Amino acid sequence: MQLGPLKVSVISGGTLRLDGGNMFGPVPRVLWERKATPDDRHRIAMDTNCLLVETGPHRVLIDTGYGSKADARQRDFQGLEAGNPIVATLSQLGLQPVDITHVILTHLHFDHAGGCTARGPAGQLDVVFPNAKHIVQKVEWEDAVGRSPELAGSYFPDDFEPIAQAGLLQLVDGSADILPGIRLRKVGGHTRGLQIVELGASASSPPLGYVLSDLVPTTWHLKTFWHVSYDQYPVELRRTKPVVLNEVVRHGAQAFFCHDTVTRWAYLRRDGKQEFEIDPSRR
Repeated sequence: MQLGPLKVSVISGGTLRLDGGNMFGPVPRVLWERKATPDDRHRIAMDTNCLLVETGPHRVLIDTGYGSKADARQRDFQGLEAGNPIVATLSQLGLQPVDITHVILTHLHFDHAGGCTARGPAGQLDVVFPNAKHIVQKVEWEDAVGRSPELAGSYFPDDFEPIAQAGLLQLVDGSADILPGIRLRKVGGHTRGLQIVELGASASSPPLGYVLSDLVPTTWHLKTFWHVSYDQYPVELRRTKPVVLNEVVRHGAQAFFCHDTVTRWAYLRRDGKQEFEIDPSRR
């Protein structure tokens, strides 16, 4: 699709299965399983929807999926695809990892940042996108490398530390314009440094698209109080989510969902209860 000067493609960083209870946090199972049917291991199907944004000579990847480093046990437990799915998907578009000029990481959880690195033939960790600046919020990086006990299991250094060692890390602090029409915005909630990406804005017009990341991971999570158990700051997320979604509706912009297997993007509207829903009149 075209958003102003930006050519935008939604691509997969790999499908997976995650525990349904974790993906819906405080929502009772009797409610969420009407939306997502769990398998016999209580898992629901998810995708890792990444974006390729092309503008002029720049090819920008927003998130990378989970990559190829997981062992056989983790692959079975979470239903991960073989190989590095984001590389395979780019290849289908005629692109190689060396063609990517920027990687925007909305945050550093494994299903968003794992595809940044891979194991080489000798077991060494290699950066997958060697010509790309990898852009992360400063506080997100501090939390990811801080190894604090309360975040144990949330971050895996092999996913991102080689980026800094290769001199490819770019930290931003709050809102930042990366390229014309590509703006980062720190929103927090899911993690302290979660950032969303606003696409297609100019000096005279608002954004045409919002990459919501895990602020709203699927269309099921449009409701204010429907969120995942992985959220580090759930009250902050509940405050921020309706503010951002109201902007999406007011601007008539597209919302992009990072984990939805059916609806990768949609236009939104207010529903009768002043929550948000897909606008079926606009596709």
